[in-house]
Amino acid sequence: MKTITCLLLAFLAMLVSSAAISSEVDAKPPIVIAMSNDTYPFQFVDENNQPSGLLVDIWLEWSKQTNTQVIFKPTNWVDSTSNLDNGVADVHMGMAKTTGRAELYQFGPQILNFQSFLYINYQLPKPQTLADLLPYKIGVVRGAAQIALLQKQEPRLTFSFYDNRTELLKAVINGEVFVFVSLEGFLRESQINNTISVQFPKENRKSIAKMSFYPALLKTNQELLKQISAGFDAIPENVIDSYVKQWLGDKRYQNDIVIAMQSGVGPYVDIGADDLPHGLLVDIWKLWSEKTGLPIRFVAGNMKQSVDYVKRGIADVHLGYPESASIQTGLNRAHTIYQVTSRLFSYQHPLKSLDELKGKVVGVAPTSPYLTDLIDTLPDSEIRFYSSVSKMIEVAKKGEISAFVAAGAWTQHHLLLNQSWDLFHQFAGVEFKTDMYVLNRNKDVGFSARVAAGFQQISLAELAAIERKWMLNPDDRIYREQGGMVELTAQQQQIINNIGPIKVGYLRDWRPMEFELDGEYSGINSDIVNIVAKELDLKVTTQAFDEWQTLLDALISGNVDMVASVAQTAERQGQIGFSVPYWPSPWGLVTQYSNINVFGLDELSGQRVAVVEGYHIVRQLMQQYPDLKLVLVPNSQAGLQVVSEGKADVFIDKVVNLSSGLRNGDYTSLKMSMLVDFAEQRSHIGVHLSKKALLPLMNKVLATIDPETQKNIHQKWVAQTIEFGRDEYHKQLQFGLVIFVVLMLVVIVALFAIRHLRKEVDRRIAAETKMAHFAKHDSLTQLPNRSLIEDRLEQAILLHTRTTAQFAVIFIDLDGFKLINDQFGHHAGDDFLVHVSGVLKDGIRRSDTIGRLGGDEFVVILNDIKDIKSVYEVAEALLAGLAQPFTLQGSELSASASIGIAVFPKDGDSIDGLLKIADKQMYRAKHSGGRAYRSQ
Repeated sequence: MKTITCLLLAFLAMLVSSAAISSEVDAKPPIVIAMSNDTYPFQFVDENNQPSGLLVDIWLEWSKQTNTQVIFKPTNWVDSTSNLDNGVADVHMGMAKTTGRAELYQFGPQILNFQSFLYINYQLPKPQTLADLLPYKIGVVRGAAQIALLQKQEPRLTFSFYDNRTELLKAVINGEVFVFVSLEGFLRESQINNTISVQFPKENRKSIAKMSFYPALLKTNQELLKQISAGFDAIPENVIDSYVKQWLGDKRYQNDIVIAMQSGVGPYVDIGADDLPHGLLVDIWKLWSEKTGLPIRFVAGNMKQSVDYVKRGIADVHLGYPESASIQTGLNRAHTIYQVTSRLFSYQHPLKSLDELKGKVVGVAPTSPYLTDLIDTLPDSEIRFYSSVSKMIEVAKKGEISAFVAAGAWTQHHLLLNQSWDLFHQFAGVEFKTDMYVLNRNKDVGFSARVAAGFQQISLAELAAIERKWMLNPDDRIYREQGGMVELTAQQQQIINNIGPIKVGYLRDWRPMEFELDGEYSGINSDIVNIVAKELDLKVTTQAFDEWQTLLDALISGNVDMVASVAQTAERQGQIGFSVPYWPSPWGLVTQYSNINVFGLDELSGQRVAVVEGYHIVRQLMQQYPDLKLVLVPNSQAGLQVVSEGKADVFIDKVVNLSSGLRNGDYTSLKMSMLVDFAEQRSHIGVHLSKKALLPLMNKVLATIDPETQKNIHQKWVAQTIEFGRDEYHKQLQFGLVIFVVLMLVVIVALFAIRHLRKEVDRRIAAETKMAHFAKHDSLTQLPNRSLIEDRLEQAILLHTRTTAQFAVIFIDLDGFKLINDQFGHHAGDDFLVHVSGVLKDGIRRSDTIGRLGGDEFVVILNDIKDIKSVYEVAEALLAGLAQPFTLQGSELSASASIGIAVFPKDGDSIDGLLKIADKQMYRAKHSGGRAYRSQ
């Protein structure tokens, strides 16, 4: 019995052991493969930190053939061999055989063979022998197999060693190395491809040897060697060749641009019957190659593969991909190469309305970027996904779907090939635009810029010719058939398409530059804008304004996109964009003076000068000519009117506008003169920052407007302005003759009454003027009182807000004033205040304001300050002036004060806010020695 039990136990043990062995066989342990992280295109790590390269793909194929999991362990070249030596890895992915390595490792079957070269700078003559290179150190990656080969051929060679190939290539580009060792096809990134190809031409390189990649193992691991060899023997040769073709192409190791493409999307791109790429996008890229002089090579695959080729470094760029918010590849959009229009197609019966598709099935590709828009357009339809246009055409014919949406040209291409064009109908009410982007890896920034620059060399006419060849339906074409004076590239046309309609703002009455005539935008500026719009094929709408400042504000805020006749100033540079100057625009002035033909601003000192509010010269006049008394008016007509009515002495505006205004109005007492200080002003077109991309294109158009065209435009609108003025004059003359007789009778009677009334009016005006002065000024010091100070503060806030400038408020409180009143009496106190007000008035500019709030409190408004330091300097000067001794009732006294400062807009943007801050700082100053004080 015991014997039987023992036998049963032994049998069970054998079964368990057998099961364990069987399980161990079925679940093969993974193989760890050491590899280099920097030997493109054979073995390297891509931007996503994933193993990649030709050898990686072949090893993955080996894994599939042997049903064995592989784990890649990438490091630099030296560490990759150390990982094999130390047992961290089971096998090295691939290395060349050398005598030294043969002593350490055993090698599997040959995977690939390749050529190794010495790359020699163009400045050096091509060496006949290696001895010719003895004067130069040869750059090489530490541990490379080529070192032993070169030393064997020429022992006297010297080397500069680098830890990896990235460091080696950096030294090459920086000019530190004139000869270096590398494999063929080593250039991964196209931004360095061109540089090295020019500096180290292929005809100058020298072959080292034909080499091969072999898997390498420690000599002790014989079983693994058999497994590896069997796996590589099982891989068909044509599979290896397909991987080689993907990575290296048919013309191996040339320094060309590799372009990934999706096949089967004619007429955009496809593989023709001759096995070569064909299509609209292919022809555009071929033209790009001609323009740049760079050779190109196409690598075809499906939609996903073509993107993967770029990500993995097999290709430099993607030919054209429909990226959108819903389709993100993670690659960089280097250029918009084309725009595809997708349409709604129905089988046999044309659709009259979208209501016919309610409850029906509509087909679409699942990767369509317009999928969300389609669902919104057909909310009551069932959306079904299909992989291709051909499949949708097939199921539509079977009645499985009622309609489908696909690229119009692509669908037409399929229908024509299958002789079914007349069976399908397009619905005109639905179309979706999809931009096609050239994509490249994000780190290739320099290469991306060169790609875009190459497309910009292609003219619109050339693109239109390619488009006519491939796009049968004119509605699918995006390029204009004919250009005007300016020829645009595809990139520039795309900018215009993306920007959309342009709203132009203009002044309703600013003859002859711009005005409204029968509800239309007219004048010199309208002709200039129309030329730009026509040449760039812009859609333009217009909006009229009554005041210049309102128009300028609308441009800055984006309520309008474009305004003509805008002066380019430093203050406006960050707010709007400016075209090149397009029209001469000298300044002039009108006045009632009749004996002066040319004015300088210095001659207008103390005069009341009217200027249109918002003109850039307002700030310049305030800064450079503080003696001028500025009168801001809303427009040119108002400026002429205030001078005519005697409310201003002169009005400054553009000469052409003054000339027009004088012709059209009854201003016989006014005379126009040149203003020499601003004689060189020229007009620009101002553009809102959101449309700034238009400026280079606008400048191209403006450059084509020659002097003869300018002359014709000027004569056209000046002549119309004159005729308009004459018509108005004749109407007014006829009306005047009718009432002249009546007026004469009235005048005779009125003359007698006027003489008496004039004296009374003069007395009343004098009384009202005196009362108005008393209402706004302090009766003791004659300085502005609180009411006028607040009015000046309000004006300062408005003006400095528009000009984004600063001004300061200084609050002054006299020290010891009560003691003076008590010691000398109130009359002496009044004299003291009059003295102080004179000192303060003399200590500021004429453009600034000094006022008395009451008692011993004064306020100073400093306009247009540069910084807080300049305010401190004024405050210190005022304190120093007050400290100067003076005599009061036989006693020598001096004044002192506590000062507080507030700066607009940092410390406040309202009257109350600024005064409160300045008052608060003044009280702090009283407790800190009475000096000027402001919190930082």
